[in-house]
Amino acid sequence: MVFNFLADGVTLRAEDIRRIALDGKAGVPAPAAEPGKDGIDRIHNVPTPALELFPTAKKSSRGTIMVCPGGGYSILAINHEGYYVAKKLNDFGYDVAILLYHVNAGKETRELAIADAQTALALLQKRGGEFGLSTKKIGVMGFSAGGHLVARLTHATAGGVPPDFLVLMYPAYLEKAGQILEEVAPVKTPAFVYVAGDDKYAPSSIAYAEACQAKQVSCDFYKKEHGGHGFGLKPSLPADVADWPDKLKAFLDRQK
Repeated sequence: MVFNFLADGVTLRAEDIRRIALDGKAGVPAPAAEPGKDGIDRIHNVPTPALELFPTAKKSSRGTIMVCPGGGYSILAINHEGYYVAKKLNDFGYDVAILLYHVNAGKETRELAIADAQTALALLQKRGGEFGLSTKKIGVMGFSAGGHLVARLTHATAGGVPPDFLVLMYPAYLEKAGQILEEVAPVKTPAFVYVAGDDKYAPSSIAYAEACQAKQVSCDFYKKEHGGHGFGLKPSLPADVADWPDKLKAFLDRQK
């Protein structure tokens, strides 16, 4: 499988990506990705949960961000919510680790996925330097179902060592009847939340931002009028949501 990094003319072969298991062992094979006619490459099965590593080429990394692509816990949308995002974050000066977590694994999928996320975060926090990644700051970023996963992860680790910051891109499954669910409720971790108002999951973002406000948790919240769901870093972003990378960079620039 070959991926193109947007307009940069850079190609990436799946077999050339440095990939480690969640115990730190190298040599994990690439899961199969199916190209879609919509331009989205989908991973339908993750035999071995892993982290794919993308260190920045900048002289001094500002930290590491663990990225969780979305896909409703049934697939991973690996290019526009994974590889393209890694490239953008590298440009911002961050190392990136994309989490390949369990999907499409039946009724236990979400519990397997949160276990993957907790193990992966701990690995990056404790041993990131061994893999050439900065541990100055360890943040997490998720899209859609991946947003649910990192919100849940941040809540679950609040009593230990939570992420230094949290980025939620059009997260799903965070609320019921407009109220934030306890398993994803914000803690003290600074958050960035971005969504389009015409996204059917927009209530999740609104509920999270309101919960942050109620708890006096720092939260950069953006709700644009149009953009739908799942835009990620598609080559042609809807105009209303095309500014999200710039808004995110401003947030990251404040995470000293």
